[in-house]
Amino acid sequence: MSNKHFYERSKFSEFKYNTTYHQLLEMTDGEFVEWARLLRKEVTEQWDERGTPPVIGRDEDGIITKFNKLKSNPAKYWEKDLSGDKESLGIIKNFNKDASVVNQFFPTMLKTKISSGKSAEGGLSIYDHFSDPTMEDKFVHIMKRAVKRDSMYSWSRSIVDKKDENSFWNGQGAIDFIKDVHDGKVFNGKYSDLGIWISKVNTRTIENYGTFNQSYIGNKNLYLKSEQVQKLKDDGFLSDTQLSNIDEIVDSWTSEAGTTQTYTYQIRWYEKESGIFPKILQVFRLSCGQPAVNFPALTAKWIYENYTKHIDTDEPLHIYDSSSGWGGRIIGAMSSRKKTHYIGTDPNPDNFLDDLGISRYEYVAKFYNDKCVDDYSDKLTSFFDVKPQGNTYELFQDGSELISNNPKFQKYKGKLDISFTSPPYFNREQYSQDENQSFKAYSEYEDWRDNFLKPTLTTIYEYLKNDRYILWNIADIKIGKSIYYPLEQDSIDILKELGCEYKGKLKMLMTRMVGLDPSKSGIKNAVKHNGKSYKYEPIFVFHKK
Repeated sequence: MSNKHFYERSKFSEFKYNTTYHQLLEMTDGEFVEWARLLRKEVTEQWDERGTPPVIGRDEDGIITKFNKLKSNPAKYWEKDLSGDKESLGIIKNFNKDASVVNQFFPTMLKTKISSGKSAEGGLSIYDHFSDPTMEDKFVHIMKRAVKRDSMYSWSRSIVDKKDENSFWNGQGAIDFIKDVHDGKVFNGKYSDLGIWISKVNTRTIENYGTFNQSYIGNKNLYLKSEQVQKLKDDGFLSDTQLSNIDEIVDSWTSEAGTTQTYTYQIRWYEKESGIFPKILQVFRLSCGQPAVNFPALTAKWIYENYTKHIDTDEPLHIYDSSSGWGGRIIGAMSSRKKTHYIGTDPNPDNFLDDLGISRYEYVAKFYNDKCVDDYSDKLTSFFDVKPQGNTYELFQDGSELISNNPKFQKYKGKLDISFTSPPYFNREQYSQDENQSFKAYSEYEDWRDNFLKPTLTTIYEYLKNDRYILWNIADIKIGKSIYYPLEQDSIDILKELGCEYKGKLKMLMTRMVGLDPSKSGIKNAVKHNGKSYKYEPIFVFHKK
């Protein structure tokens, strides 16, 4: 990395192996494998040498531009929940991306190992998929499925029998369309840069095409049967490039267990000059392990301002964040129109800058205060010729279960105006392999609950003023059919035992994933809102009377 303690825009445009989707289709299997391995090496080298993970990123001016938008944003993201859930306090729908640049100040985010098993062992990060030599074959397999076969529909789209969907299609059947493409009757003039390829898919995919996107209900893809594909190939109407993703043209396949899959063949179209980057970055995030996710700064800003409305004071509001995470909540505090003093703690050593003697949280907060003063604040202070002052902060490196032992923190006892955090979900996210991380110190769930969760919540309760709110973003962990960790109910029970009144939960909507209907996927925290199904993160609200 440079002497700046944040990474800037990725240099993927300079990558030797940044190619087009059409060129990938033209590759033999061996050529594609070699390309995937060399691309993997290029991404790793940029990551290790420049400190830049495989994300687009922005330069410093771009970061400042985005940060400058935060203070003027009214953060009105609350909507009424009409699902009939009596426990619900409403919907938070915030898909604003302006604050996502805070991620650039935390370069180890995509190195966070995400565990999906009973123990923390075996957790993998996105970085592991690129740097670990044992993961090379898996990475190549992912690239073949998610990129060349375009399983996420990033570069190509299927032709659906909906005339206004594909302007080059005149309504002819699949066989005639293929023949017209071959004869140059389709992709000419303004469509000359388009091409097609054939995709082998499970028949049920065709039948369920419109289940996620309401606009496709009643429509189907143009498709071919196996014998039709074979004849079109034999007659010279389909090229090797157009069939490069089909290993064998068959009608069905039966596994050793006796399960039979029937196949149909879609026609997919694409732009021949469409580059692999930047769309492949989304493939990395969704297919190469599960990425750590930052808390939306503007949602945090809304929480701070909404749950302190009843406080009448000219003094800065004392905000406590017991797990500072990846900086989203401190930026929410810095961008608040209210005067705030953010108090945060996090023991992750990766987030401490030894050369400066400060944490990354302090670094990004100072960056915001120094460089991101909006016009409104500037006008307030310019008359008096005073430098605009930002909101203040103090950071600690203690674990939240131990911080009450720190004399410097003890001055805040009975002085907190609000506490809001998103704590570790037991061993799900491994922010570092440092022994002070809670999943390391308390490897069994009951031990973690009693010796991390309860002391953390006890400190929050004891340090909070009366008539103040605790907001707690946590979710249960379910692994397979037999392992279940009740983080939600355990948190509620602990705070109620301490004396808090449980008010209910806010439902923070998550971005919808293509092809996933949360209401039909067995997801516990799912809600239907304005005709669409969403997964949500619960934020539990408690009042200290």
